[in-house]
Amino acid sequence: MLAYDALGAVVAVVATPVLPVVALTRHGVGLTERLGLLPESVRALAGCGAIWIHAASVGEVRAAAPLIEALHARQCRRPILVTTTSRTGREQARGLAGVAAAMLVPVDIRWIVARVVRILAPSALVIVETELWPALLQAVADAGVPAVMVSGCISPRSAARYGLIGALMRDTLTRVTEFGMQTAADADRLIALGAPADRMRVTGSLKYARLPLARLPDVPHPLPGLEGRALLIAASTQPGEEQVVIEACAGLWSAYPDCVLLLAPRRPERFDEVDRLLQQAGVRRQRRSDLGSGVRPDTQAVLLDSVGELAGLLPTARAVFVGGTLTPLGGHNVLEPAAAGVPVCFGPHTENVAEAATALLVGGGGTLVHDANELRALWQRLLADVGEAGAMGARALAVVRARAAVIEDTVALVERALL
Repeated sequence: MLAYDALGAVVAVVATPVLPVVALTRHGVGLTERLGLLPESVRALAGCGAIWIHAASVGEVRAAAPLIEALHARQCRRPILVTTTSRTGREQARGLAGVAAAMLVPVDIRWIVARVVRILAPSALVIVETELWPALLQAVADAGVPAVMVSGCISPRSAARYGLIGALMRDTLTRVTEFGMQTAADADRLIALGAPADRMRVTGSLKYARLPLARLPDVPHPLPGLEGRALLIAASTQPGEEQVVIEACAGLWSAYPDCVLLLAPRRPERFDEVDRLLQQAGVRRQRRSDLGSGVRPDTQAVLLDSVGELAGLLPTARAVFVGGTLTPLGGHNVLEPAAAGVPVCFGPHTENVAEAATALLVGGGGTLVHDANELRALWQRLLADVGEAGAMGARALAVVRARAAVIEDTVALVERALL
């Protein structure tokens, strides 16, 4: 830990002269928050015993939403602060019911995070999934604030990387008061890295706790112009996956001209890049930001160049492909479309969501695809047979509902730490 603190001090000294320049660029947005200067909305929580929930980005914030709602209802005297590592995650958190304030997490340098902890005096730090910041965990431990990991997960690849800093990782893990892990395999990996086995619980994934996104028949479609048209969604796509999806759909549009592809890249900075890919492929496209009065009758693809809308569109899809799975990135949330009662498919790289992907495959609500041909064949079958698509979606939803009790165990874990 001393070496880590020393490295943080060196980084602070080296970075200080360039900070005024950085502040003038796009990287300067939220810089004051990263330096531990609290916005007024957060400073107002000082001394109130706030529950501090830290989630990396949009996906983790959305996963934490049911927990936030439950804690807000049961711990109403304790305001909830959410910190994130991304600006999009912060904006997502600010829109959640029960969140008193949200900000970017301060950079993990001991004197910066210790000052924030001292000012806020939170009643607990709740870490969503595996956001292990050594200085932050040391700071809350020094202040006597319990730290709880919820929906914890760690892939074999991440465990191997953490193993390279074994001593620091062992020290960091001992600062966590309680661990609520997604699976027994996740728990075993953290124990192997030095986490105390007697603090370990398997509570499941918070992503299972998301409520099904039912859509009533008389509710207008979220995107005007798509009423009555079959919608295929490629969600959270990564570089290289958009080409596969476009190739798969190219073989579908002649037989199903009313079919619309909705492409939702994982990262906003790739919107323009994906738009160019659609243009180069000769796809008749519209960007969500340019829809105007709605989707045109001849539009084949819509690029979702917005943040926060995807969840509301999932229940309207005939089928969903989840990205980060055809490339070796470990996969993204395969449960969100399943919770919407929609057939799910994904590639072979699902290390980050292994249990969920396996449950969907075994339960008949998910399908494994390896390339454009397999994706095209699956989507063609679901476009041709609405009944099969509905049955597969129902099986996907059943997998989620069977695991929905995770929220009760997770809330209990946090509340034990609050006592």
